[in-house]
Amino acid sequence: MKKFISIAVLVGTVFPFISGPKVLGEETVSIHSESESENQIMVVTANRIEQNINDTLASVEVLSREDIEKIQPESITDLLSTVAGFDFVYTGGDGQSSSLFTRGTSSDHTLVLIDGIRVGSASLGNKDFSTIPVAQIERIEIVKGPRASLWGSDAIGGVIQIFTRKLENEEYSFDVMTGANNFISSNVSVGFGNADVNNTFTVSYENSDGFDAFDNSSDFGPDSEPDADGYQRTSIALRGEYQISDRSVMDWVLQADEGDNEFDNAYGANVNEYNNRLLNLRYTYISDHWLTEVSVKQSRDETFSFDARAIDLDDGLIDTKQGSTYVTKREQINLLTQYELNEDVNLLAGIERYTDDLADSEILLYEGGTAPFDETQRTSKSAFVSSIINAGQLISELSFRYDDVGTAGSENTFNFSAGYQITTGITLSVSRAKGFKAPTFNDLYFPGFSNPDLNSEISFNSEIMLKGQWNKQSLTIIKFDNKVDQLITFFFDPDTFVFAPFNIDKANLKGHEIVYQVRSGNLAHKFTASYVDAIDQSIDSFTLEAKNEQLLRRAKEHYGYELTADVGDYSLFAQANYSGSRRDNDFSTFPATAVILKSHTVLNMGVSYQASERMSVKLKVADMTNSEESTVVNYNTVGRQIFLSFQYRNF
Repeated sequence: MKKFISIAVLVGTVFPFISGPKVLGEETVSIHSESESENQIMVVTANRIEQNINDTLASVEVLSREDIEKIQPESITDLLSTVAGFDFVYTGGDGQSSSLFTRGTSSDHTLVLIDGIRVGSASLGNKDFSTIPVAQIERIEIVKGPRASLWGSDAIGGVIQIFTRKLENEEYSFDVMTGANNFISSNVSVGFGNADVNNTFTVSYENSDGFDAFDNSSDFGPDSEPDADGYQRTSIALRGEYQISDRSVMDWVLQADEGDNEFDNAYGANVNEYNNRLLNLRYTYISDHWLTEVSVKQSRDETFSFDARAIDLDDGLIDTKQGSTYVTKREQINLLTQYELNEDVNLLAGIERYTDDLADSEILLYEGGTAPFDETQRTSKSAFVSSIINAGQLISELSFRYDDVGTAGSENTFNFSAGYQITTGITLSVSRAKGFKAPTFNDLYFPGFSNPDLNSEISFNSEIMLKGQWNKQSLTIIKFDNKVDQLITFFFDPDTFVFAPFNIDKANLKGHEIVYQVRSGNLAHKFTASYVDAIDQSIDSFTLEAKNEQLLRRAKEHYGYELTADVGDYSLFAQANYSGSRRDNDFSTFPATAVILKSHTVLNMGVSYQASERMSVKLKVADMTNSEESTVVNYNTVGRQIFLSFQYRNF
């Protein structure tokens, strides 16, 4: 399998020497941590300034590096699967593609950021989670609900921001893991520099033989690809910062990801090779109550999809891979400025410009040959303002944003949240927000199957939240109602005989979430529950009536429990995650038939032993009862897996 090597630079984190809120913040801690009080958990993604998590009026969850090491996830989807309101569906194992439905929204309605830079494909409109290595992650901040008034397009369901590894000078760490399906991974992280410069270098590698992801046997014949679908991925990153003076800082991150994965497909491509890179340089200057930052960013997401079965070098039939190449080049410049009027009032304003370029993409045509997208470039320009005001027991967050998305038109978005602090640590809040999702290049310009006249998808979300934290306990209860209109779907027009995307669907997404966490001595418990009515309100093309049924592949109910414990030199964890039943369509029959995929509960358990001051040994059993059910019809699940890992570090 061919490797691609890439290079990248990302936004770093901001610095510990600014008083009051900051545009980007310091590292945060989780409720699992004993080293700091839960009242010191700081987040930056909710409002683009650093805040105590208790002071935000958004639904925010944080996963720290300590959480990652205790849970021992094999992939980022494994790590995020316990987040309330997140519903992942899988087309195979860790190396295969997955879709995230945040609170029932579409799979491209959650914005993914890495150190502040948006990542992913402009043709598909989302980020492939399988290309993000867990070894590169320091922490993750999750904000649920529309955040388009601060972050722009895609943030209808929420925002996931990933912060990359950061070590202090002369710290180092080495990890290796092996397990089911000949899985092996390793990573090395090293911190180096001096009093003014700090760098962290991380390199990671994963490889697995995989398993047969898809059973496409049908009325028409047996499974055409009863093979194992493996994957491999390599990532390198350099993150650093240089404190130029007491008032100015330059920071950077370099990252390169490459890999490939096999998947099952009756016809067409069955291998993806990807090569992603990022570039971001940021300069920050602090003057009295002002903080200003300028950042220049570049990213490149490249995927080559081809049919490995078409290559038969022994017979000399084909000596090159025939497939489609999807390349998104993104160049972005940001200017942000924050003014701290006093300790109770913070104002933030920013302008952004980014260009998506797909000129290097080539689409394999059904009749043979390749073709580019009908249009290959789009420039988005935006400006936003926001304010955070604390007036005694009253808190308000207000933000407005204007986005000009080129040929897709322009959108005005807003967020208004108001909260009342009932007692110290307990806040009741309400919010109203508008979000949008600009049409993708596939929607607008894919050769032969596109519509250049599409508008953006629009959402209006109302939410009420009760949030509190006290005595090593935290509780969040949320009720939300998100109406999404102008959803893009493919439709056959009998008048013009055209099959193309149109803005004709709509949905009403409403539900509840509960997250309760408590630490008692050396035990930490986390309980989650979510219920989502994701109602498809689009008009059926045959009955001409509203469908009023649960959207495909969305489960209504999710419940989870997580326990972590520290006992002497041992750390233990256990997870139980329940997912309700869900609808899907089975296309292996003709005509396609509606099916109900079963509910299931997955039990994961693990233990870590601190063998010495610097070395630890870890064991994990995933899906211990071998009970996971498919979340997409005819796709297989990996079942029970056992993993053994070793870690050596000097901190």
